[in-house]
Amino acid sequence: MSFIIGLDIGGTKIAGALFDTDRRKVAQIVRSTPEDYSDLITMCGDIVNQLEKQGSHASSIGVGVPGTVDQETGSIPVATNTPCLSGKPLREDLRRILNRPVALANDANCAALSEAVGGAGAGYRIVFGLILGTGVGGGLIVDQKIVAGPNGLTGEFGHIPLPFRETEDGPLTECLCCQKGCIDKSISGPALVRLYAAMTGAQNDATQIAERARGGDKEAQRVLDRFYTVVAKAMVPVIHMFDPDIIVVSGGLSNLPGLYNEVPKRWEKYTISKNLRTKFIPAQHGALSGLRGAAWMGRSLI
Repeated sequence: MSFIIGLDIGGTKIAGALFDTDRRKVAQIVRSTPEDYSDLITMCGDIVNQLEKQGSHASSIGVGVPGTVDQETGSIPVATNTPCLSGKPLREDLRRILNRPVALANDANCAALSEAVGGAGAGYRIVFGLILGTGVGGGLIVDQKIVAGPNGLTGEFGHIPLPFRETEDGPLTECLCCQKGCIDKSISGPALVRLYAAMTGAQNDATQIAERARGGDKEAQRVLDRFYTVVAKAMVPVIHMFDPDIIVVSGGLSNLPGLYNEVPKRWEKYTISKNLRTKFIPAQHGALSGLRGAAWMGRSLI
């Protein structure tokens, strides 16, 4: 039996999983992310070795990373969440230590691929994977293949201004891209917290806001009502640019009560076409999506 491995390198943890070629998970390992680049490379090699002891030699390895990937150099120009990766020849160094080809892609692209192949987006031609969490990310899959673009920017809709912005949409916040009012700063978890504070004068984190809303708290429900309008506005560039069959949502905010009913109700107010067929649904594989997608991406090297 052949095996494939996916690695997901994040700011706080590195996860690795061994799958068979039917995408069934055989083993998984999670380690804390080292701050030193050399230590990180060594840890990735150790994770792969440990996984293969629980199965067999993997015929391919795919790696998901935060940030845009320069596919020519196999590097991440700017890795905000994992600074030690910035500008380093990550793909080449992993190839060296693992002694086999390595495929490298943005983690949102990996998660989207996972859902397009055997997940919530299976059977659809154009799948957009939306990550709603501490930050906002996106990945575009067409015919079960990642569309990355020459600059690795496809799906990075978080760094365009929120369209149709109104004062009621929350505080105008500066983004790491040096602009204000980006989608990333409008529909992320911290954005929901800022909106709640602006509308109620109180402080609660995103989990508490969701729990209060589920419990019938009118203030929390009022905040989520506005937040869903903001999310709907943010989906308009995605719909107009990519016209996806389906938008699959993962991340820490993906379980907000009413999200999947309310957002599609609202986006047609802002889109040029009405009666849209685009579906808006939760991801099927949750936290495992990035690993599954990375492993499946690596399979293209076989």
